[in-house]
Amino acid sequence: MDQENQMNYNNEPIADQKETTYPDTLKTEETNWNQHNGAGQPVKAPQSTLALVSLVMGILGIVTSCCIYGGLIFGSLGIMFALLSKTEERLEGYAKGGLITSIISLVLVSVIFFVLIIMAVAGLIDRGGMF
Repeated sequence: MDQENQMNYNNEPIADQKETTYPDTLKTEETNWNQHNGAGQPVKAPQSTLALVSLVMGILGIVTSCCIYGGLIFGSLGIMFALLSKTEERLEGYAKGGLITSIISLVLVSVIFFVLIIMAVAGLIDRGGMF
């Protein structure tokens, strides 16, 4: 057998083969958890909570649009949260839904408001006016 490849009886390498390492020279690699996992399935990016809040505000705005104030407040907040959740010049799925439902709630509020104004004016005209 070759003398260089042999090891002593304690299974320790020969003195020439030993490495000296110091703690400050050890290199550690950080694991990037955002890459694909071993099964080949991509890891989903985390959803923005602002996008989800904008969707909830838009739905609440549609539900409370008959009360005018609720629809106006929730619709405005929904649009604001949807625009704040914009990442890299794109809107996420929840943010798009929140923006659309918030706009619908504001349109419903404005339609209901104008209908109430028209009904009030028509009621005053039938009674002979304000004077």
